[in-house]
Amino acid sequence: MEPLTCVEQIRGLSREDAARALPVKLSGVVIHKALMSLVLHDGKTAIYLDFRFAQLQGVWKGPLPDLDKMIPGTGVEIEGVTDPGGFSPMVLVAKYRNIGPQPIPQPIRPDLEKLLAGSLDSQWVEVEGVVRRFEKSPSGVSCLTLLVGGHSCPLLPSNQLNLSREQLVDAKVRVRGVLLNIANLRSQTSGLKIHCNGAQDIDVLVPPPLDAFQAPKVALNKLIEFRPDADLGHRRASSGVVIFAVPGQFFYVLDGQSCVRVDAGDAQVAPGDLIEFSGFIDASRVLASFSEALVRKIGTGTVPAPDAPLISEILNPKTRSAEEMVMESGLPDSNGRLIRLVGVLRGVLPPDKEGNTIVVVESDRYLVKAFLPVAASPWVVGSVVELSGVCELEMERLDKMPWFSITGFHVWLSSPGDLRVISEPPWWTPRRLSILLVGVALILVLALVWGGTMRHQVSVRGAQLASEIAASELAQFEFDTILRERQRLAIDLHDNLEQALTGLALQLEIASRNRTSDPALSERHLNLAQQFLERSRNEIHRTVWDLRDHGQEGRGFLDILNERVSAMVVGAGITITLKSEGDLIPMPALIAGNLLLLAQEAVTNTLKHSGAKEIFILLRLSPEEVELVLEDHGCGFNASEVPGHHEGHFGLQGMRERTKRLGGQIELQAAPGQGTTLRVRIPLPAEKLGEQRKV
Repeated sequence: MEPLTCVEQIRGLSREDAARALPVKLSGVVIHKALMSLVLHDGKTAIYLDFRFAQLQGVWKGPLPDLDKMIPGTGVEIEGVTDPGGFSPMVLVAKYRNIGPQPIPQPIRPDLEKLLAGSLDSQWVEVEGVVRRFEKSPSGVSCLTLLVGGHSCPLLPSNQLNLSREQLVDAKVRVRGVLLNIANLRSQTSGLKIHCNGAQDIDVLVPPPLDAFQAPKVALNKLIEFRPDADLGHRRASSGVVIFAVPGQFFYVLDGQSCVRVDAGDAQVAPGDLIEFSGFIDASRVLASFSEALVRKIGTGTVPAPDAPLISEILNPKTRSAEEMVMESGLPDSNGRLIRLVGVLRGVLPPDKEGNTIVVVESDRYLVKAFLPVAASPWVVGSVVELSGVCELEMERLDKMPWFSITGFHVWLSSPGDLRVISEPPWWTPRRLSILLVGVALILVLALVWGGTMRHQVSVRGAQLASEIAASELAQFEFDTILRERQRLAIDLHDNLEQALTGLALQLEIASRNRTSDPALSERHLNLAQQFLERSRNEIHRTVWDLRDHGQEGRGFLDILNERVSAMVVGAGITITLKSEGDLIPMPALIAGNLLLLAQEAVTNTLKHSGAKEIFILLRLSPEEVELVLEDHGCGFNASEVPGHHEGHFGLQGMRERTKRLGGQIELQAAPGQGTTLRVRIPLPAEKLGEQRKV
């Protein structure tokens, strides 16, 4: 592709085309040199050449060149590629060659509209204006501010100026330089600046007054008013009393009822100073102020006490008419006015970019910002405070309307002492309450966790204790069961064995007496003794194995009882009379077996101790209980003196324990010479025993 050889061709490219890195080959004269850039003029138009960005993009190979010899007026040939640049197209240099001195073209003299349009970016221009500011950076580089057609424009010389501040500020000058537009993040022009090559490009047309305080006088309430010859480009002088000052930044001066802000960074003033000052009227604010002022003290004045206006009065000053919203001349607004507000401190914000601490106070349901140019004191949020400072209105133009509206205000404080704490907040601040609630919630959560853990441990321990108790109860139950069983076996063995031995002894005694006199009778009783012995063996066997049937299978209880007791007295010359009352209902085998043993024990005791010839047995039955009555007319005995199991007698004790085990009652009536009566009552709990085999 053929390289572009004309600057106008490059400047005519769109940003998309310029970004394609099209080849460029140009020749021209340098009209301005910066650190790593040049501005090249080809005789018709100028363009910006960049070396540092070219190196970063890989267009320039090797180390950056030394451009110290590329002074304005040097002819140069370059090769490179196009780039869209920050605002207008530029060239990234790949090669360059010095071709010797060449004349610098005449500058363009554009009007204000052309300057602001942005179409002259990187062009060699000449403008006229008034120098408003002259200052030097810490590195010694000078910077001027021009007022061109009412617009502020920075002027940046490449070399040190041999002109002083007194020679330039408030002077009307003609300046030649390269116009560069200031681009924003979207590559849109947001301002302009001019780079000149030095003092040779600055011509002083009208020097400043020798005495700045001899500038035309202006009253503070008439800073900008209609005059056919009005000129805001030069200084104006005024006077008044300083009522508020932020050292190193600005102060407010009062003249009558009018308060005006004066920006004078190096002025050393304090409230109460009567001063004279000379500065430029700054119309960039909605309410005009002074900038770049020179100040001198001429006396001492009186600072008025701060007013305590309502916020509604600050935001809604008196106007000439509600329709026009135009303020009546002479009716003061609150801008620059010393005020005092009482409210609640709602917050202290970190310092802003200018180092001012911002304090937020709520007063009359409005949040008011207060600016403090020093570090904040340790105020407690929530305190009731009093602010004393100067009020600055915040204004903006109404949409589609030719006037402004007050949208708010803020207060300037000169020192921490301008914020006085009236009362501290209560201890129960929202923050502390929040901390307490969080703490209580945490404690509740911990309590719930601890309670759950304890419940789990109690449950586990309870289960362990229940298991241990159950094991203990089971062991105790087994022990009691074994003990009861031992007692039962002892009683049953006693009953069976005693009864059997008694019957056996009786039969053997009869057989012995009749052995010679009646051998047949003796033989018969020996056979009975043998039967007793066989029966005793079976009974003992059944008792050991807890066989409670006692040979009852298929027969009624009364028949079994008759058989048992009758067999016991065969040949003894004793008569047994057996009767029954009530319906002979079936009885549980457990009760029937124990009643048989009770009856046998009672008959055995009668045979052994009473000497009676007749025994009466009565069995009384009902649905609720069974009653067994045994009566004899023997010798009787004293019931209170009957020997017990400690003396080796288990009969009566065994009958009592057997009856108790069945839930019944036993009653013994006996007296010497009057016989003996034994009554045993056993309940018949059908709901408990109904599932057992009946007899």
